[in-house]
Amino acid sequence: MRPFTPIFPLLIAVILATSLLSGCQTLGERKQSTTLEDTLRIYAGVIRWGTLSKAYSFRDPESMDTLDEIPTGLKNIRVTSYEVAQGPIMTDEKTAMQTVLIEYIHKDMQVIRNLQDKQMWRYNEETESWALVSKVPQFK
Repeated sequence: MRPFTPIFPLLIAVILATSLLSGCQTLGERKQSTTLEDTLRIYAGVIRWGTLSKAYSFRDPESMDTLDEIPTGLKNIRVTSYEVAQGPIMTDEKTAMQTVLIEYIHKDMQVIRNLQDKQMWRYNEETESWALVSKVPQFK
């Protein structure tokens, strides 16, 4: 008969501590995280399937400048692929970064183009929503 080893209770204690600590996210943090996921999913849908000009409605009004006017010719763009390459990664309590690879064509030229979109999102506690701080990708 083997003697009882203290490793088993230690292993159980580590597993329990890990599971308890992962459940320590506050309700506010959980809501913020869920809101970010929802916002990123909706934004991806607008870029991938919707009208590209609607992407500008996700911009943070405080970060916008005169260069953020909606360009003409967006109706001539068709996005064929939208793939999250990295993220979202929280850089601090209210800022998230995500990198997306977008493939698109100009309908009149039928030439496939690619771009890498590095998105920065900021959480607004007053409105409990996320806004795009970086620029909307330019489809050239």
